[in-house]
This record gives sequence, structure tokens and C-alpha cells, in this order.
Amino acid sequence: MLWAVLLSLAVLLLAVGCEPPQVPEYEATPSPSALRIAYLDGGSLHMMRTDGTDITLLARNLQPTECAPYYISPDGRWVAYQQADDGLWVVPTTGGSSIMLSDAAPGSVSWFPDSSGVIYTLNDDVYAQWLDTSQPAQPLAVGGRRYLFPTWSPDGKYIAFLETTSDPEVYNVILIQSDGTGWRTLGTTAPQSSERHLCPDIVVWSPDSTRFLVDFGEPAFAFYVAGGSPVQIGSGASPTNHAWSPDGRSLTYQDDLNRLWLARADGSEQRLLTEVPVSEAVWSPHDSQIAYIAHRGDDTVLEIINVETGEILPLTSGGGYVEGSPHWTPDSAFLIFARYSTEDQGASDATQGHASSGIWLVPADGSAPAERLALTGDAIQVFPIR
Repeated sequence: MLWAVLLSLAVLLLAVGCEPPQVPEYEATPSPSALRIAYLDGGSLHMMRTDGTDITLLARNLQPTECAPYYISPDGRWVAYQQADDGLWVVPTTGGSSIMLSDAAPGSVSWFPDSSGVIYTLNDDVYAQWLDTSQPAQPLAVGGRRYLFPTWSPDGKYIAFLETTSDPEVYNVILIQSDGTGWRTLGTTAPQSSERHLCPDIVVWSPDSTRFLVDFGEPAFAFYVAGGSPVQIGSGASPTNHAWSPDGRSLTYQDDLNRLWLARADGSEQRLLTEVPVSEAVWSPHDSQIAYIAHRGDDTVLEIINVETGEILPLTSGGGYVEGSPHWTPDSAFLIFARYSTEDQGASDATQGHASSGIWLVPADGSAPAERLALTGDAIQVFPIR
């Protein structure tokens, strides 16, 4: 079966007459006019500019999931999304007609690095589908329904995924080159439970594509493209929610109390960053700061910590509302986040719209209060159109 999978991928690439997908070169910090915010309002997917203007409805009836059921392409020009009743679609982020990629709902989705198509799982098999749907979906790893979470490396050279085995407590960690050669088993991992959560991502590549984290077991391990023994990241009971720093030299993770920790990429020099439980920690594009939602009693507060000095800067004050989905702008100057009033919890869409609800923007230096961009919205993603 392994050689058959390998051959199918190689034949696929040859059949369409293309080289493995290449990663385009982009400006490190795009202009503000190129930035967009994607968000959900109920089951509808919207897009707007970072000043709250040019709101565009892209799709309706998205599949409700624990994670955001949509995937922005690397160039920011397309969004793939899971619809509640008929599978996987893609639509331009500027609006327009949707294209059906699959008539069945996938398990996980990863874009080609050049944004020309996606790989996805269906019934625990892996398929590739180009945006040019005159080319039918091509099987990459099929047979036995045992392949999960395929993910491209940032440099476009590799695809990593998991393979179930005859032992339900053991998964093989597989790496192949994007041209279909070089199938390797880098080791094994054990799932946390029989449930397959996709929040956060299961296979998480380092920014330099030299290693990837499999955030699926207890504990999580980093596997190296060069081979060798995987490295345990995080200690104590049930470390979770690992995230790479932009330079790939460090990671954060949370312990069983949801406190935030920092570690080197090799698992050494572990350091506690917060005494209070946090959620949704996200690195600044400029390395030294991490934004997160702090849970202080009954309040949730958006805060930033400087990992070099340990200094904590609260950006909101809590009280009467819940915050989430923090995202940095690429220049690290602002944070965009969702907020809803506790009075809105359980309210219908028609009655929501409290003065504290919606999507907000706040300067990362705390120099000005938060400004509301939209009345409702969650599951935020911030991205540039290249």
C-alpha cells in the first residue's frame, strides 16, 4: 500500500504536467489597504476591510464546528469553506460565484502553497483538488481509510500526515515530498482520546519548515524533516495548544490549568508566563510579544505579554462581556478581536447587538481605547490579499 500511495501522488503531478507547488515571495508587511478581516455572523461568512468598511457576504449556511469552518488561501484571494449540507466549496475573497470542490464534507483541509488547490481528507483518505475543477479530485493516500490531517510545509516541499495502525492507540507520523517521492515514517504518536479535535491544528509546521509539531497526544512531539528522535514539547499533565514563534525558535503551550508556558524549539528552557488561565494565545509577527485572553475570575481580558521581560499589558478591562479570536495585524501595531456582551448569551440573532458586542480593533501599545468595526461576528481571521 505504501508504494501505491507514493506512486499515485507522483502520477498525479506528472499527469497534470506541473512541478510541485512553489511558494510565491510576498512582502513581509503588506500595505494596510491589502488587509481583510474574515468572520462568521451566525452561519454566514463575511469579509471586510480593517476599517470596518466594504462588508461583503461570501457564503451562507456554513457547517457549525468547534473550529472556523473556512480556510483562507496563502495568497488571500480565495476561501474554502465547509457547507452544512453539501460539502466543500471555494469562493473569491472579493466576492463572486462559489465553486464546489467536493459534494461531501471533508475532515480537514490544507491549501497548496501556490493557492492553486487544496488537499483534504474524506472518510480518512487524502485527496487533492485543483481550483480548475475540470481536473477531478485525485487520490493521494487511499485504501483502508486510515490517513488523517494532511498539511503542506510552508516552503511547499513536504506534506505531513498521520496514519492509523492496527493498534487504535498508535498513529504513524508520515512525511512525503510534494513530488510524491521519499515516503518516510518519522515515528509514532498516541492520540489524547478517540475524539479528533481540529482546534488547534493537529499538524503544525515550524515557520522554517525544518520540523513540525504533532499536537495530538499527551504530550506533544516535534518531528524533524532531517529525521532523528522526536522532541517532547511541554511537561506536566496534558500540555496542549502549542504555537510556534514566528522565527521558529520557541513555542508556547498551556498546562492542565490552562496557564501559558514558553519553551525553546528543542523542548528546553521551559518557563511559566502567566499565573492565570488563558486561551487563544497568538504570537506577534515580530516575535517578542504574545496576545491572549486572560480569564480573571468572571472576567475575560485581552492582554499582551512581552516574553523577554515578562511585562503584561492589559488592553481591555473586562466586565460584562466575553472576548475571543485575537489576531495581530501584520505590522504588530493592532489587535483585532471579537467581543460579545454576557447579556447576549443565549439571545437570538434578532436580539443581539449590545453596545459591547461585535468585532473590535485596539492599538497593541494601549495608546487608545478599542474601536468597534462591526456589530456582530466571531471566528475571525485577518489576512492580506497578495
